[in-house]
Amino acid sequence: MKAVVVTGSNEFEVEEIELLPPKAHDIRVKMKACGLCMSDHHVISGSMPTPLPCVIGHEGAGVVAEVGSAVTRLAVGDPVVLNFSPSCGKCAMCQRGLGLYCSSFPVEKQLAGLQPDGNVRHQRADGSPVQSFFGMGCMAEETVIHEDSAVKVDPSIDLTRACVVSCGVMTGAGAAINTGGVRPGDSVAVFGCGGVGLNAIQGARIAGATKIFAVDLSEQKLELAKTLGAEYKTDKRHLFNQSIIHS
Repeated sequence: MKAVVVTGSNEFEVEEIELLPPKAHDIRVKMKACGLCMSDHHVISGSMPTPLPCVIGHEGAGVVAEVGSAVTRLAVGDPVVLNFSPSCGKCAMCQRGLGLYCSSFPVEKQLAGLQPDGNVRHQRADGSPVQSFFGMGCMAEETVIHEDSAVKVDPSIDLTRACVVSCGVMTGAGAAINTGGVRPGDSVAVFGCGGVGLNAIQGARIAGATKIFAVDLSEQKLELAKTLGAEYKTDKRHLFNQSIIHS
């Protein structure tokens, strides 16, 4: 199958590689869409140290094509959105509501491009291993991931749009709802209205913020921010020149 493989700093190409069959708790996903996140750019540029060669892509959506022998939650044909930050829901950290630190999915293994069992699911024709970024490696025709790294979605959802939920949406909305702890009645300023910032605006609106200030240098992005929940917009130059702080 074809996949985008990074082989060195600013060196990448579409390669023919092999996909190993799913293990007991794995699923094979036929990819339908994949976003290009800035984190993928960091792998390409070398600014994010990652074992190479590596299949990039962690923001994707597709259809389950095969399931491992122990998989019960998903079935062949299910449309899914990939989740680069899975949690088992059972370990001590998950039970405390800290799924980000799930012991079943240590971030060290994800950053090393490995699956939870410490192995890879991609390889070259000569049998040499190929890592998968964040354990996803979804900038490919297909990928094999742990079942907990996929979330089933309604078949009516356009997967070319749903794929950005994998990173941009959950990162931005999560920053407002979880990390930022936005509460009803709060005033919020979001600096930077790119993919993550726009979703932070939507998350703040969902959380009940009454005033949302969108801050960016791009008028086009500011106009888009208004359609997604921001009521006030300004650019950074105006904000800093006037020493305005909204709280």
